[in-house]
Formats: sequence, C-alpha cells, structure tokens
Amino acid sequence: MSQASNQNYEQQADTTSNLKIGMNGRFFQSNWRPAIEEIAFAHQSGFSSIQFQGYEGGLQPEDLAASFEEVKAALVQASLSPVMEIVVRVGEDAKTQAGKTPLEVLEANLPALSAMGFIRAHIHLAPAIMMDDATMRRIEEKVLPQFEKAVSYGQSEGFIFGFEHNEPRLRLFASPEHCLPALEAVPDLGFVWDINHTTTEHLPAYQALIPRMTMLHVSDTPLPEVNHHVPLGQGNIDYVGICKALKEGGFNGPAILEIGGLPKSGGYGKDTDEALVESLKILSDINTKIKA
Repeated sequence: MSQASNQNYEQQADTTSNLKIGMNGRFFQSNWRPAIEEIAFAHQSGFSSIQFQGYEGGLQPEDLAASFEEVKAALVQASLSPVMEIVVRVGEDAKTQAGKTPLEVLEANLPALSAMGFIRAHIHLAPAIMMDDATMRRIEEKVLPQFEKAVSYGQSEGFIFGFEHNEPRLRLFASPEHCLPALEAVPDLGFVWDINHTTTEHLPAYQALIPRMTMLHVSDTPLPEVNHHVPLGQGNIDYVGICKALKEGGFNGPAILEIGGLPKSGGYGKDTDEALVESLKILSDINTKIKA
C-alpha cells in the first residue's frame, strides 16, 4: 500500500481537534470483541482512530474474526485510522524468549500493516526479566539499527514507525534521557508518549520531545504512582496543562485511550463501553477549551 493511500485515513479523521482521539481495541483473550463490531462501536461513539495489537507471530485474520480486506473496508467506511502497538518482551540478548529480534517481530506483522492500511505502528520494548542498568543501556543501543530498518519499512509501506517508553521502574527506555539517544540516532524515528507512564519529575523533559511525538497513549493514574491505566478522572494527571503543551508544541496525531486498569489499580476490566465514552468526552472537552 502506498503512503498516499494511508494518508486518506488521516484526511477523513476528525480535523476539528489537534488530538485525533482513538481507543485501544479490545482484542484481548479476557476482553474480546470481533473487529467489525469494535470498529462499529468506535465509530458510533465518536472516536477517530483505533489501536490493534501486533503479535510475535504476526496479527492474523483469526485474531480479528474477519479478513484483512473486510476490516480495512470497515475502517474506511467508519473513517477510522488504524494504528498498531507491538509489545516485545526481551531478555539480556535483546530477543524474545522464542529468539526473535524486535525487527523480526515487526516483520511478522507487515502483512497486516500493509493490507489494512495502518498509519502508525510502534514497538513497545519491555524487559522480560529485571536487569541491571548497564544491560538495559546495551539493549537500547543494540536495537537502534533495527529501529532504523523499521523506519524504512514504514516509509515503503505507508506507516510512521515509532517506539514507546516505559515507566521508570522498568528501566528500559524509561526516562527522557534514555529515549533521546535513540531519537538522535534515527532522525525519522517517531516517539510514542504514554502519559500515564510519566512521573511529575520527567514531565517537562517529555514535553520537550513533543516535536518528535507521533502518537499518545492516554489514561489516568494517581500520581505520584504511575502506570495504573484507569479511566480519565479516576487519577490526577493534569490533562489541561498537558493539552496546552501539546497544542503549543504542534502535536496533531492519534491520542489513544489505553484504559483498562492493572492489578495494582484494582485489576483489569475498566475499559467498558461507558468508561471509554466518558473518557473520550473528558478529553474532548479539555481539548475544545484549549482551542477556544
């Protein structure tokens, strides 16, 4: 698929807001809905993009209960921009337990990325085991050539490639100072900011990276604790201030509601239809006021 074809999604998406607010598709074993039904819900609720999960063996039609062509047609009809997150858990050798590199995992997802016309794709590297800081720095350096190749895949297939950071506890790409070297080494590499991973201490430095941000992950958390992934309004993140910074920084991309909760926030299951719609309203209202 050409890049021009994928850009049609963004032209169809909500142009009244600098945030194209989307939702994380509920394609999990514990909370699964067929892709066509999830797309219909997202469209009816007023979202402008939807996030799919990539897998180590590649996203497959059976994961969606529909062919790639059917899902793409539904996305186009609903004017929804598709984005993909690929969580890759690596060990000390910067490979998965099955021996796959992050680049090989991305390659396994290229057929879906191409066939469905994704506009964004990113890898979220996470440590499979806890490792010392020196090992984390080696992993961050080792994946840079893979990120560069991934960017070239995106340029040929029509999607923008990026990487996501972690909360400080995980230590891998877990602070602005450890993300910046990758952005400096790979000029066209995008950055995915998960606001709920961000400590108050790191907030200014992450905001300085807004010009490199290609996508946001949005949820709430009870700061100073991070990474709770609860619906907006159930934590205390200053989204008014953050939206102002994003507007001033010229951000104009997908902002994916990644709510649902983790065990430390009371468990999964908070990504109900009602919670997604309410979080969408909260963020839309803030963004509208910022624009006024």
